[in-house]
Amino acid sequence: MKRIVLSVLALFSFAVQADELSTFNDIVAVVSKGKPITFVINFKECSSQMPLPSISASIIPNAIMIVANKRITASDRHFTLDDPIARGTPVFDYSKFNIDSEGGASIKMTMMNATNYEVLGSHLIHCELGEGFKVFG
Repeated sequence: MKRIVLSVLALFSFAVQADELSTFNDIVAVVSKGKPITFVINFKECSSQMPLPSISASIIPNAIMIVANKRITASDRHFTLDDPIARGTPVFDYSKFNIDSEGGASIKMTMMNATNYEVLGSHLIHCELGEGFKVFG
């Protein structure tokens, strides 16, 4: 019985694998159906005015909007004590994501003190859809 349950769970995990959404229209189609999407970002493949870390991140945005069928905008906010700008300080990292219809992607990250929402810093990162910035749904 235990083997059957484990086999079913293993098969289910393969069945729910998300597909990469490689175009703006693919993302719009999934979001328009109310389905969740996930951003996978390899920061080293993107560009910024500041050095980018060798980090990959998977983010499920908590709000998504399609603007005039030309731009997708999404956001995420999370709490951390490990932000490089203020290690050991309670910080909210607010990330604003934009994907344009040509496949450009940008991320504006704003770090705020969690006790009073004072902005501690922000920076802008530019990526390309499929190169450094992937979307799954």
